[in-house]
Amino acid sequence: MSVAMMLREGTAQKHEETEKVPYIRAIFRGGLDAQTYTYQLESLLAVYRVMEELYRQNKDNPILSKLYFPSLFREKSLQEDIVTFQKKFGTKLRGEVSKATQNYINHIQTTAQSKPELLVAQAYVRYLGDLSGGQAIKKVVAKTFGLEGNEGTAFYEFPEIEDLMAFKGIYRQNLDTLPLNDSQKAELLEEAKTTFDLNKFLFIELDSDLKENIGMERYQTLLPAG
Repeated sequence: MSVAMMLREGTAQKHEETEKVPYIRAIFRGGLDAQTYTYQLESLLAVYRVMEELYRQNKDNPILSKLYFPSLFREKSLQEDIVTFQKKFGTKLRGEVSKATQNYINHIQTTAQSKPELLVAQAYVRYLGDLSGGQAIKKVVAKTFGLEGNEGTAFYEFPEIEDLMAFKGIYRQNLDTLPLNDSQKAELLEEAKTTFDLNKFLFIELDSDLKENIGMERYQTLLPAG
């Protein structure tokens, strides 16, 4: 089985678990408020900043070098969106790194110290998610907050990539050419599963913020019936 297929099939359950977090469902039901979304952008900025810096530091690694695409880096676009929401909606930042975010960052740093090649799994989960499901979230976010163009949605824009679908194909092809033995492939899959869990816990934390910011009565209307 190819590496790309192994990651896709091997993380399918974790992917589904993450999508079922109430916070994600609230997004697609148009229930997101500007303050909670700003917290989301803030947490993601902290994660991407660390992941991308470590990727730069290890870009000559024989495994990471095959998946080193600066065109995917999200730090600047997240900063741009945060400024947009602060100016347009008067939102604020937490002022400190949240618990789930810090756990995520700690894991990335610890993993990169011992096995930097596993950054591949972390990048796979985040970037392919941004290129795929993230494009659907972009439309919902724009509609929810009445945004036009790429105002407040720069995070989901990849101006240096002309064809997202074709690029995803190239990314998966590069995954399949990674010089990995069976043991390394198994480690990569486990790291991808762990990364999905870290994202899930981040969204669960944001779910608590959403309840507080919009109130339980409004929050209850966003949950699926039954």
